Order: sequence, then structure tokens, then C-alpha cells
Amino acid sequence: KRKGTETSSSTPTKTAAKLTPEETFYEGPPAITETIAPTVSILTVIGIIPAAAAWARQAWVRYLITDRRIRVTSGVGGKDMAEIVYPDVTEIRTVKRLFGDGDMVFFLRDGAKFEMRNVPKFEETMDFILKQVDSEVVDLYRKGGNVGAN
Repeated sequence: KRKGTETSSSTPTKTAAKLTPEETFYEGPPAITETIAPTVSILTVIGIIPAAAAWARQAWVRYLITDRRIRVTSGVGGKDMAEIVYPDVTEIRTVKRLFGDGDMVFFLRDGAKFEMRNVPKFEETMDFILKQVDSEVVDLYRKGGNVGAN
């Protein structure tokens, strides 16, 4: 103790910030169904190129969808990475594909677009994402964001 100073029990205490663990909804490649048609088209010489592109996406693209963010890792060895957080999303547009897959485009506050193709379990994934974004984004999506339903 120093002279002239008194200890006070009324000093404010900092409350510890409580962070919950990040919940992962999906982590993995795009839906395997995107490879069906290109693989069948290998029977023609022209089909080799689309099949190679589809299988390359399966090998090199990875999605991570959590309750805080969405990350797309791509490129040989996963060198390219793009990530968004839900508060930055201003609009979502989607198109459903065959076999329960779908494409999503997220419009962000800075004017950028974030695209995910052949998302597996599309309906479940959209329900999860809509629970994470702002209510204005959900309302806008319900009014016309599902392009395939119009």
C-alpha cells in the first residue's frame, strides 16, 4: 500500500466476454451431383473438358458454413480463400438445381458478390443461413430471392 491511497471495494469489475463455440453446419466440397452429366458426356470427345472441370471443383473447392461465417476455399492446395460474415449480407438470391442442390449469391454491404455453386442439402442450408442473417435480408429473400421459384 502506498501512503495516502485507500483500497476501495467498489472498483468496477470487468465482466468476461462470453463467446460460444462456433457451430459448423457444413464443411466439405460442392455436391457430387454436379459431376453426373459431365461424366456421362465423356462418351463424346467434347465431354472430356466439362468432366475434368467438374471433378477439379470436387477436388479443390471446399465450403465451410458456420453460425458466424461462410468460407470458400479453392485452388490447388486451398491457396485461395474468400470469407463473409452474416452482418455484411444485404441480399441473397438462389436457384435450386436437381437432386436437392442449389446455387447461392450473397450481395454484400460493400457492393461485392459472393457466389456458391452446387451447395449440397440446399433447403436445409438455406434454412440455416436465413436464421443467421438480418430479418430484412430474410424478408427480401422471401419476397423474391429464390429465382428458380418465380
